[in-house]
Amino acid sequence: MTELMRLDREGPVGVLRFLQPEKRNPYSIAFVEALVTCLREADRDDQVRVVVMTGGAHFSSGGDLVGFQTEVAKGARATSEMVDRVHDGGRAAYLFRKPLISAVCGVAFGAGLSLALSADIVVAAEDARLCEVFARVGGCPDTGSSWLLQQRAGAGVARMLVLTGREIDGRTARELRVVEDCVPAAQVEARALETAREIAANPMFGVQTAKRVMRAAAECSYLEALDIERDAQSVLLCAHDFPEAMKAFSEKRKPEFKDR
Repeated sequence: MTELMRLDREGPVGVLRFLQPEKRNPYSIAFVEALVTCLREADRDDQVRVVVMTGGAHFSSGGDLVGFQTEVAKGARATSEMVDRVHDGGRAAYLFRKPLISAVCGVAFGAGLSLALSADIVVAAEDARLCEVFARVGGCPDTGSSWLLQQRAGAGVARMLVLTGREIDGRTARELRVVEDCVPAAQVEARALETAREIAANPMFGVQTAKRVMRAAAECSYLEALDIERDAQSVLLCAHDFPEAMKAFSEKRKPEFKDR
């Protein structure tokens, strides 16, 4: 645990809490380093099956523009290296092996929105404020926004939000398919935890394989997706949980999974 975030455990669910909502959880280098450390901890903990990320009253206001100025002043090379370090946070979240859910209240701007979208499922408050703010400050998308937003909402919606820098609330984000779920702010964390527990109840080898297959299939053709599914399913069919499910079905009983 650091002053910036901590990883709590609620049964099989890890809750990654950002701890500076009064500052709107700025996406600084220190924030990124803490994020990477906490996600590694959650990945190593076999008791944690799903992780929920939450910033409390505010998810994240995005890049620490004041803090970044020192590196930018050093020139293009230092700036490029800094941006790559910032990207480590998104990489760690997107490549996290276990299911990851973002619970978004308050602001999710710029890199903060990118981090939220790097999760498998996003639950947003109805009055949450989401913004691809880059165009407003003379920049372009980074931290994966250009790809993540198009994957969820499509190219046209993504261009509209990026080029205008338009701020949208959680309801609009749900309508545009930027987020998957939208509830009143007081219910966001509870809804995210409810979804996490629903996922955690399933055999984990299958869930983690399904996540990997879905991510890979999203980046390829239909025929390539069939090959990816074949290879993964062939392993699962021979593992311990799928055969137990088939046997239980034939015996008309509830399966007794080992991967709990």
